[in-house]
Amino acid sequence: MLLEAVRRCIRLDAVVFIDVGDSAGEDPAEWPGTYRHLREVVQPFCARHGIRFEWLDSQRYPVRDARSLFAWLWARRQIPVAMPGRICTVVAKVERFERWLTDAFPGDVVEVWIGFEAGEEARAAKDPNAGKKRRKRRAGDAVRVNRFPLIEWSLCRCRCLEVARRASLPLPHGSACSFCPFSSKADWQRLSREQPATFRKVVALEARKQLTTAGLRLSIMGFRATRDASGAVIRYKAPTLPEFIRGDYRPRVEPCRVCGAAERARKTVGCGFADDAPTLLAS
Repeated sequence: MLLEAVRRCIRLDAVVFIDVGDSAGEDPAEWPGTYRHLREVVQPFCARHGIRFEWLDSQRYPVRDARSLFAWLWARRQIPVAMPGRICTVVAKVERFERWLTDAFPGDVVEVWIGFEAGEEARAAKDPNAGKKRRKRRAGDAVRVNRFPLIEWSLCRCRCLEVARRASLPLPHGSACSFCPFSSKADWQRLSREQPATFRKVVALEARKQLTTAGLRLSIMGFRATRDASGAVIRYKAPTLPEFIRGDYRPRVEPCRVCGAAERARKTVGCGFADDAPTLLAS
């Protein structure tokens, strides 16, 4: 979105990154590659083009009463789960961003760009974390109006990578928490191999999860339910993370419905930049 805005001569008032980690870096947070890409590519690019870059840290904008998203979950003996109304996104991203939005643009109507890619039209229409559910507005609050430029410009993930290549910029991997329930088995295997201390902390978080009211166990990557004839949940398929990462990872190969590529670009995380990334940055 940033590269296309500059190419199309669209003036952005700000680019915002909402950090879910703590200032001391003690808790699991984003993958290191995300921080590297922001510092080495995004911030310099914004500076060259005179665009305000905001890094929302947990000191200025706390995750409710905690120093990080991980600490917030730990204190409540909860785990992140892959559900439409993801509480982790609400408390660590949406709430903090909207507080900053009012601080930065009090009382203004603000167009907020969201990076859902082309092909995610249904998600853009229904995702509750895209600002659809607003709290009661107070006097002086900024008014948020969402826009989905990648969908408007027919930019799928494959085409987004081509945009970065044409700009001679390093290709980022996907941005995600290191303990995200949308991670693939390959992502978790990479975390356990490259960041074993972080993996152990996430395993400990999962082990602290309280049983459901029916006495059932949940895990980050195992929440599919088996139900009885009445529809009541009788069991969750709940492999722990050490169990989940066993065996080989076989990625699902699927075509891109937008650009027609035989193999759709995958969202991988955690490895810094893609292997074919150029080392020189465009001015």
